[in-house]
Amino acid sequence: MAIYLAPLLIALAVFVAILGFRALMPKRQRVSERLEKIRTGDGAVVDSGPSIVDEPLPPFWQMVSAVGWVLPNLAQSENLQWDLAQAGYRRPGVTGLFVAFKVMLSVLFWGASFMLGLRFHVKQDQLIILSIAFAAVGFYLPNLWLARQTSKRQEDIRLSLPDALDLMVICVEAGQGMNAALVTVGREMQIHAPRLGEELRLISSEIRAGLTRATALRNFASRTGVEEARALCAVLIQSDRLGTSIAQALRVHAQSMRTRRRQRAEENARKTAVKLLFPLIFCIFPALLVVILAPAMIQIVRTLSDTSSPVP
Repeated sequence: MAIYLAPLLIALAVFVAILGFRALMPKRQRVSERLEKIRTGDGAVVDSGPSIVDEPLPPFWQMVSAVGWVLPNLAQSENLQWDLAQAGYRRPGVTGLFVAFKVMLSVLFWGASFMLGLRFHVKQDQLIILSIAFAAVGFYLPNLWLARQTSKRQEDIRLSLPDALDLMVICVEAGQGMNAALVTVGREMQIHAPRLGEELRLISSEIRAGLTRATALRNFASRTGVEEARALCAVLIQSDRLGTSIAQALRVHAQSMRTRRRQRAEENARKTAVKLLFPLIFCIFPALLVVILAPAMIQIVRTLSDTSSPVP
């Protein structure tokens, strides 16, 4: 009976994990909704995009996050909170929910491996080691998912940042102040780069809340974790402190970012030959050898078999 309970527990855990990740995903403005507003005539009002105020978790997920307090040090970790913020998850209580998923997956993997080991009559010492290994895999599996989400978000911000700088240059040269330019660029970038648009709008909201521009820019660099964003913040803070032209500094910085992006693409293109070496050696070359040498080997075997056969 226990062996039939393991698939049910795995399916239930996967279902709960999918619901939790979907509940934590930030809401994005969809193209269909925007087109529908334009078609119905509501597009005349400029849409400011989704609210940047982080709503609390639903009651069900708040109860699930209580499991995360089994590990209070990890649930209250500031490093984990910053890691989740870099992935785009800033809701209150999201740290406890993430730790809860780590604990539940660890227990689930441990229970499933233990049941399967009993089913296939694994030795006791091997069963203990196997269950501990599976529990460790379940515990660190959400970390891999978080790292993947963070890298995707950072890559999106890194690719869309030069376009945002060009638009910011246009706004500044048109006569807008830096704060007004951040609001305008954040609203416009919400269409094709919602992640960067949300971060820019959050900068302007922090400035309106009373933070200095330098502090808001540093928070932006810490939330994204992108090296280009840190360099942009340094340029803006230096220009603001020395009183130099912000438009000229942004234009030069955007050009340098495009140059670095092109150099990064060329570097990745040069690495392609090295990365293709192992698939060529272990996958393609053996197949070519079989296709090319197989007919000759068959002919040689036939010839040798004919010569070795006795003449009647």
